[in-house]
Amino acid sequence: MASVNRASKTATRGLIEQFPWRFILIAFGISWTCWFFVALTGRNVFTDLEVGVVLVLGGFGPAIAGILMVYGTGDEALIRDYWRRVFDLRRIQPRWFVPIFLLYPVTVLLSFLISGLAMDISPLTGLLRNPGLLVTTLIFIFIFGPFSEELGWRDYALDWLQARFTAFVSSIILGVIWWAWHLPLLFVTGSFLNVTGNDPVFLAGYLGTVVIYSVLFTWVYNNNRRSVLAIILLHFSINLTSRLIVVPAEIFVVNSFVLIVTLAIILWLFGGKRLVKNQPQESEAMPA
Repeated sequence: MASVNRASKTATRGLIEQFPWRFILIAFGISWTCWFFVALTGRNVFTDLEVGVVLVLGGFGPAIAGILMVYGTGDEALIRDYWRRVFDLRRIQPRWFVPIFLLYPVTVLLSFLISGLAMDISPLTGLLRNPGLLVTTLIFIFIFGPFSEELGWRDYALDWLQARFTAFVSSIILGVIWWAWHLPLLFVTGSFLNVTGNDPVFLAGYLGTVVIYSVLFTWVYNNNRRSVLAIILLHFSINLTSRLIVVPAEIFVVNSFVLIVTLAIILWLFGGKRLVKNQPQESEAMPA
């Protein structure tokens, strides 16, 4: 056990010494190059396969950057730790599967109940009538977003930030970076940001939502031995819910308040320093 702890500390120390301007330049460079290229074509990513593929490739910018940075250290312990946190299901405490899979669906359900609006599940019923499309949709949603992003944002950048700042401050910084990374999608025809018409009010609200989720992701991450798999599954749950239910603008507004209340409760119960309640510092966690 002592040798494992020493290896983990060596790995995390190597990670701390590396950051991130190169990581950000690589992640943004890959994604923005692909997305601005797609935007310049003016073609719809949902009706044109060629530009759709380029859009998906751009989404892997954070993962590619994280992998390049980790392998660039030449530290075998760090590399093993990196992939272990992506695939080791045992890191996730069983009770944490509840917030991982239900956090977003429950907040959306509460938002509909508060607003009094009827829930439109026509996308879900449409997919259930077509099992083949359902399977491909699930695979696509899992890979594009959860897997393509979290191998960079949480599996690399978050640890670097938490070595220097509190969990809450680290999450805010990463949330702003995460939000900025999405901005070229404003100009990509057919993307979820493009349909908003570049509304500054929506963009401000989207920034707040992304930052809130960044804190919630860190909360789950820190309470499950830095499990990136836990974050991939949480991210998947959010994206899947958004795909299966039609969420009108009114619900986004109400959901923002629900998320703020949820975040306030978590900060009250767990504290902003580590977002972990009454637990000793993990031997695998980043040193301060």
